Amino acid sequence: MNILVLDSRREPRDRMARLLMTAPGVARVGAAASSTDLVGKFRFLPADMVFLSVRMPSEVVVETIRKLSRTHHGTRVVVYGPPESGNLVAVAIKEGAVGFLACEASSLGCGRRPRSVPLPRTAAEQEFSLSKRELEVLRGMSLGKTNGEIGGDLQLSEDTVKTHAQRLFRKLSATDRAHAVVQGMRQNLID
Repeated sequence: MNILVLDSRREPRDRMARLLMTAPGVARVGAAASSTDLVGKFRFLPADMVFLSVRMPSEVVVETIRKLSRTHHGTRVVVYGPPESGNLVAVAIKEGAVGFLACEASSLGCGRRPRSVPLPRTAAEQEFSLSKRELEVLRGMSLGKTNGEIGGDLQLSEDTVKTHAQRLFRKLSATDRAHAVVQGMRQNLID
């Protein structure tokens, strides 16, 4: 798999690229500082996946996703950044991004491997009905809260939050928190 990373900040961009090189199945990773630079790199490194920082201006994020969906149909876009980037992430997902990786590249250790972001399932593949508590837990996850913080907000034990999380993962066919949040956004369960 070939990956391109788009981030206007040099150090976080390079750190994310180095991190992604350690992921299984990754052949090559390139990096770009601007949307124009990214599109130009496709000639030399056709990417299967683009990691796009939400620290870029929102209009750049949206336009880049639109441009990639028009010109490089098979390329999947994953946006990444701090958990509090909810509004821009929701817009990015509606524009065609397949997932959100809640992290800040500038603070990631290079020895850690990023989690892969699975492709979203189609609506036909999903049949679920989340309980009120499962929706509340999912909302907490979308805000980047820990199970303990969600439990504190909802006056539940951390173990109870974990149980609700496991159930909503199963119902959404999600493999992790980020995937569950993406699925919830795609199904308009959360904003």
